[in-house]
Amino acid sequence: MIYRLLALLVGASLLLLPAAAQDVPPGVTIHVVQRGENLFRIALQYGLTVDELARLNGIADPGNIQVGQRLLVPSDAALLPTSQPLLHVVQPGETLRSIAELYGMTVDDLAARNQITDVNTVYVGQVLNIAAAPVVPTAVAAAPTEPPASVIHVVQPGETLFRIATGYGLTVNELAQANSISDPTVIYAGQQLVIPNVTLPQLALDLPPIVTGLDIRPLLFLEGQTGRIHLTTAQAVQVSGAFLGRSVNVAADASSMAFTILIGIPMFTDAGVYPLLLSLTDSAGQVTPISVNLQVLAGNYGSETINLLADRSGLLDPSVESAEQQLIQNVMGSFTPTRFFVGPMGLPAAAAMTSPYGRKRSYNGGPFDRFHSGTDFAGAPGAPVLAAAPGYVVLADHLNVRGNATIIDHGWGVFTGYWHQTDIYVHVGDFVTTGQVIGTVGATGRVTGAHLHWELWVNGVPVDPMQWVSQSFG
Repeated sequence: MIYRLLALLVGASLLLLPAAAQDVPPGVTIHVVQRGENLFRIALQYGLTVDELARLNGIADPGNIQVGQRLLVPSDAALLPTSQPLLHVVQPGETLRSIAELYGMTVDDLAARNQITDVNTVYVGQVLNIAAAPVVPTAVAAAPTEPPASVIHVVQPGETLFRIATGYGLTVNELAQANSISDPTVIYAGQQLVIPNVTLPQLALDLPPIVTGLDIRPLLFLEGQTGRIHLTTAQAVQVSGAFLGRSVNVAADASSMAFTILIGIPMFTDAGVYPLLLSLTDSAGQVTPISVNLQVLAGNYGSETINLLADRSGLLDPSVESAEQQLIQNVMGSFTPTRFFVGPMGLPAAAAMTSPYGRKRSYNGGPFDRFHSGTDFAGAPGAPVLAAAPGYVVLADHLNVRGNATIIDHGWGVFTGYWHQTDIYVHVGDFVTTGQVIGTVGATGRVTGAHLHWELWVNGVPVDPMQWVSQSFG
């Protein structure tokens, strides 16, 4: 109401008086938009959010203001709303029922508030609006074994930093600073943003008694990337499971009470919510099922056109491709229960990246029916190729499409591949260490010129290796 009254009072005076003679109500000043200014910069100048400034001035499109436009700017904090919507980010092991009970609400009320028609479709990472004003939780379930992950928002097509910030009750400046964004107008679909100052609420776990902890990171999975699940139990069990129609490999510690599952999200997975199904079998043969809904978002990696060297076009023959692909799948789809990697991966070459993972590809003017299953690095012939992490060499051979190739098994279903080399310095069975020179950059196989193509597979799925350079999955 106060915004409407202020707008009526000051808006009338703006139509009749020059800026210097305006009779401005107490607690309000006037800002005249100058050339080069935008609503974000003006809001930042006065310590406001873009949303607050836009609502006070009746601006429907915050990206559209004019030079000379007069804006109401409240100098009195009392004129600003003091309450923010209370948000709850759904964590692994929570259900709509347990969350509703935590906040003293009914399931129907919580579902209606969030336009949820099927209570069983709530997924990990979903942001629920609890109330227009803060509500004190009525009960607290068991604490997790480790603190929840930071809230990560994956930018969707058409989203702006302003819209994302206001959805979490933040200013554009807060969100930009938390993600080192110098120009708030430049973000891209698929970009992952850390949401600052959002305190994850108390958990409302709804897990069976045998489970003492369930942690899933990131909360939202992205096509072409890796997700990690940690599970702890109150007694020794055997764990099996499935996700996206594929069995998952489970790494267990010596006690069989702590488990890690690494999941690669295949390219071309449709965006949507999919169940992670786990089965826990104790020593008496009792089976405890767990089902957790996980959302998969589109990767939006783009596309590129490739023109092969004149004498390499025969390597596009599907029969040549499929036979070699089956060989790679057999090698990189196996599982070693021992983990050799620790922390993030190292880079495989001291060179610039020339083509990222995930782009759909057209070869020699053909259809975009393939995708780039790794990351390319520029390099002169003979430049060193480096092992990205410790592990055992499981392939060192010449292949038709991939040229001189090396594959390293890092344990837990994680493999790295190094294609198109000139020389291979290692042999099958060798144990290599991070940064060890294993070969040289070349132009063998299906190439346009000398470079290193680097792949990383997780449980039989080629994923973005650069995610592993910046994150630790140990």
